Amino acid sequence: MAAPAVAKPPIAGAVRMQVHNAQFHVMDGVVLSVARLDAWMIPRPGQLVSLDNKTSFTLQIQSGETHLKAEDLTTLTNEYLLPHAKSPVKNLTIRFDGGMVAVKGVLHKGVDVPFEGKATLSLSSDSAFRLHFTELKLAGVVKKGLLDFLGIKLSEVAQPEKESRFHIEGDDIILPIAALFPPPRIAGKVTAVRIEGDEMVQVFGPAGSPPPAAPDGAKNHIYFRGGRMKFGKLTMDDVDLELVDKDPSNAFDFSLDHYQQQLNAGYSKSLPSLGLVVYMPDYAAIAKKAN
Repeated sequence: MAAPAVAKPPIAGAVRMQVHNAQFHVMDGVVLSVARLDAWMIPRPGQLVSLDNKTSFTLQIQSGETHLKAEDLTTLTNEYLLPHAKSPVKNLTIRFDGGMVAVKGVLHKGVDVPFEGKATLSLSSDSAFRLHFTELKLAGVVKKGLLDFLGIKLSEVAQPEKESRFHIEGDDIILPIAALFPPPRIAGKVTAVRIEGDEMVQVFGPAGSPPPAAPDGAKNHIYFRGGRMKFGKLTMDDVDLELVDKDPSNAFDFSLDHYQQQLNAGYSKSLPSLGLVVYMPDYAAIAKKAN
């Protein structure tokens, strides 16, 4: 494997990360499909990038395309976003319906008040999404038109305590991309967001960017290059590490939280260039055997 020259890093120690056709378990029970990704792993001050410490770096995305199913967004919202934001909203169910985001849930304001509604999805900025509610109904009877007539806005009844996680402007929910997912922290310019079938598609950087090529032509892979990175008991300088899917017939299913299990179930090959290629089984297959 002849490693291509790595682009100039934004800061010393940064590692280039390139992904093609993978599925990332951003937390147990939530899978983010990554069609393509070109990013820098930026170490936090005084640290080096570590695969064993997801808070050791920020993932600065240059370009990419990711897909998130409605059921995964539901789990992510209920188990991560709402609790961390200390929101009065709970038990949320999200589905995608004709390009719209349909939600049902409970608003806790002294008593539990069920609500449901539909919203459009767009960009609020290059780092945040906007959900604009066109339909909203509380307790099954009080509709958005009456709420508007009475001057009652969603922001007045559902604002979270930690507005840095997400905040509400009138009847619009603003979701910063950096706060939507668990660590590692994500940064980068979002250029498009849309609903396709049962998936939310997020595009970073220029649309239509080609997927990054693996140095050995692997179809499904994660490739780390340049900088300095720690994984397990190893520290690699001028990183040249490729993780390759043992079963290229489907997307490479990868969990950073459980990568050591995948590593132990796979095999590696050292290269004359001092690089390392690791062939890994899908995480889902390992988790299934464990159960």
